[in-house]
Amino acid sequence: MQTPLKWGRAQYEHPGKFWGTGNRCGHDPAKGEFERYCQPQKKGRLPATLQALVEGAREYYKRPALLPMLANLNGKSNADGNPRCNRSEARAAESLVLSAIIQFTEFSSLRVGTPLDDGGFKHRSCAEIARVAGLLAPGSTPENPEPSQRFWRAFRRLKLAGAFTVHLQYEVKADGSKRARPAVKLLNQDFLLALGRVGFQKFKEFQRWCYNQLKKARRKYREQFPTQHDAAEARRRLALEANGPKALYKQRRGKKDLPDANSEKELQRRYNREATAYFAEIVTNNPGASYAEVNKLVRIKYPPYDEWLDRQRRH
Repeated sequence: MQTPLKWGRAQYEHPGKFWGTGNRCGHDPAKGEFERYCQPQKKGRLPATLQALVEGAREYYKRPALLPMLANLNGKSNADGNPRCNRSEARAAESLVLSAIIQFTEFSSLRVGTPLDDGGFKHRSCAEIARVAGLLAPGSTPENPEPSQRFWRAFRRLKLAGAFTVHLQYEVKADGSKRARPAVKLLNQDFLLALGRVGFQKFKEFQRWCYNQLKKARRKYREQFPTQHDAAEARRRLALEANGPKALYKQRRGKKDLPDANSEKELQRRYNREATAYFAEIVTNNPGASYAEVNKLVRIKYPPYDEWLDRQRRH
């Protein structure tokens, strides 16, 4: 009988084949963890553009150069001068979370959620995203899903890398207390284009197609349920009238991004968003260029974060 492996004084619970890899949580660097992913049920096949973006998010696990601002989030370099890549466990979680977010995105507006035929919108919570990503906390139940700490780490890294913006929202109850609602998450177009799977023109065509599909569905709803539609519109107008012109102004102004509580992290997020936009621009305009060539061009304008920060402070 084989002697069980030990982690300190406790028995090591994961298969011995991963012992000595530096990933003693059961993660196999060569394989990834896509068996965790729970594909959301959709009618028919996924649109080709959506499928390509999901595949790009998965490919990032094997090819971190696809998203250098995420893979090299700390901006550090190896001894040979090349950007230091993040660990495979972290990259696996980022790939899973990004895939789930892409699946839940309404592409005509890039909001993470599901548009409703009656004109409303259901924002997807982090618990729902974690369920699809397969990163729920131990002990979670279908009635009370709870994202794992690993999910939150990946979610924060993606936000810091400029993958999306977040705006918290709440509703005021009758007794004056506040009840949290799922945050508004807006996906960054440049982050998706940087995957190199869909060009700018094709992406815009897909957005127009999504908009037209939504427009048809809502027109059909108005024709089938005119009373409910008119009642919903009346409630929206009454809400605007009750809250005065300020409510209308805020509605037109749109959702404000939630800055990071750490000012240094917020500055790093600004750097990543700008660098990602520039990276996506080069990828789009130079479809034949390798990612090594693209990264070299990006580094001219956006050197590693510490160098960029020193440059900003000098100016």
